[in-house]
Amino acid sequence: MKTIILAAGQGTRLRPLTDDKPKCMVEVGKKSIIRRQLDVMRNCGIKEEDTIIVCGYKADTLIDELKDTKITLVKNDEYENTNMVYSLMCAKNVIEKAEDILISYGDIIYEKHVLAEVLQYRGDIGVVVDDGWYSYWAARCDNPLDDAETLKYDAGDYLTEIGQKTTDLKDVMAQYIGLMRFVGKGIKDMLEIVEEASRRSEVGESLWRTKRNYRKMYMTDLLQGMIDEGKKLKALHIDRGWYEVDDKDDLKLAEEGII
Repeated sequence: MKTIILAAGQGTRLRPLTDDKPKCMVEVGKKSIIRRQLDVMRNCGIKEEDTIIVCGYKADTLIDELKDTKITLVKNDEYENTNMVYSLMCAKNVIEKAEDILISYGDIIYEKHVLAEVLQYRGDIGVVVDDGWYSYWAARCDNPLDDAETLKYDAGDYLTEIGQKTTDLKDVMAQYIGLMRFVGKGIKDMLEIVEEASRRSEVGESLWRTKRNYRKMYMTDLLQGMIDEGKKLKALHIDRGWYEVDDKDDLKLAEEGII
């Protein structure tokens, strides 16, 4: 299994903490986000030599930080004008050759049991979702629906909708955390939708449920596109045990509930 960590973003909402380093190097309880992720991965048997980090903003700082590891760092030189899917495709040569890929956002921390949930999955595509999201979102903002996005799944636990804005709590059955796995056919299905998104953007066609083009696609745009094209994405359920660090308030919550 190859692991790809997406860590190219600028982390503007964490400034001045990110003035001289990428967001993944911000410390949570005296240890950086990226080191926390790598520690959990190592404890779950993931090897450094099978890990790729897509960097961009302040890339040289991260490269220097990890020079004592066997991790491969790939640069997204277009990080200022692109988003998650474009960053992911900076590692396309790895993805095309792989039989099993774990993808993690670079601004989340999680407990071992969260990672174990996705590692033990044996299907084509698994997406980790948090059933206990509401209490966390309520702590992050006055109205959880101001920030939460739709996530729906059917009786078989396959996703039917993800990443859309809503004002109805019924549309949020859980929350996506930024951790997923693609195996075998799942990798081919993902690459197929990426190619279709790129083709549509080149000719001015809209994507699935977003006004963003290929270069600006979020991962949730890609996942929704896969759903709309009939691909099967399994919801892998957890109940907390993770934190996202988007801004200083998130950082404070993560440090208070340190893992």
